[in-house]
Amino acid sequence: MTRLRSVLAVTLALSAPLLIAGCATPEPGSPAAVALAHQKQQEMRADQVKDTVADAPSWFTAPPKDEFSLYAPGTATSSDMQMAVDKATLAGKRNVADRLKSLLSAKMKDFASESGAGEDSRVMSEVERVTTNVVTEANMAGYQAVKSEIKPQGTQYRAYVLVQYPLGEANRIMVDQTRKSDLLDSKLRASKAFQDLEKDIQAARPTKP
Repeated sequence: MTRLRSVLAVTLALSAPLLIAGCATPEPGSPAAVALAHQKQQEMRADQVKDTVADAPSWFTAPPKDEFSLYAPGTATSSDMQMAVDKATLAGKRNVADRLKSLLSAKMKDFASESGAGEDSRVMSEVERVTTNVVTEANMAGYQAVKSEIKPQGTQYRAYVLVQYPLGEANRIMVDQTRKSDLLDSKLRASKAFQDLEKDIQAARPTKP
């Protein structure tokens, strides 16, 4: 028993420096120090991501939906509060513009197919041009930031913004742009769906005194 205790004592004495060396702080500039700094940085980023997701408002992760408007959230950070809001609003507007272009392009192609002009490459090219013009004009007016929240994130501000765009305004611009195109004016407007759309827009406009 005495001999066994002696062996254990020697083993512990030999392993102690190794344990201490393993727990010691790596020398600055060494590969071990660089690896440790990188690990801490990754862990910090992971914590920031978790906090950002947890802090996001419900309308950011699940934007509202209805048949009258397009909604798109945006978020951004900045050391200046107003800059964070402006950047988040711009991000929301870009998201709405992308959705608006896809929606209007599909609608215009449906009108072209219904009017029997869907196989005409010139018509489809004009459809794309008009759709682009509609989105460009819609970008200048009609957007509204209906919700916003600002939360601290480290030394910066994180802004969340919900942008809304009324589809009725987009439809009105689409009709106006189609009227300017001689090619589409005689083809797309011949479809019943386009005529119904134009009637709805005219009915929604305020009457002049």
